[in-house]
Amino acid sequence: MAAHQITYEGPPSLAVRAATMLADADGVELVSSQPPERRDKGADKVVLAFTVEGTAKAVMAAVRLIGESLPPTATMTIEPAPNNGP
Repeated sequence: MAAHQITYEGPPSLAVRAATMLADADGVELVSSQPPERRDKGADKVVLAFTVEGTAKAVMAAVRLIGESLPPTATMTIEPAPNNGP
């Protein structure tokens, strides 16, 4: 299994829901989460970073499923975790 960095950006009210759905996804293990941070003062948007472990297929499927349930103002992206090496 590989580690992946997932980033949620969207309404604060949906950040916990996105984290919970990710933690509950089949084949995905939530390893860590950073506290949500506001990037723009006054904006109703937070950024929340997660590290998960799982196969690329399982992680992509989970993020796709979660993304389909989010409003257009929210996004989730996947990147290899920084500690995955070259």
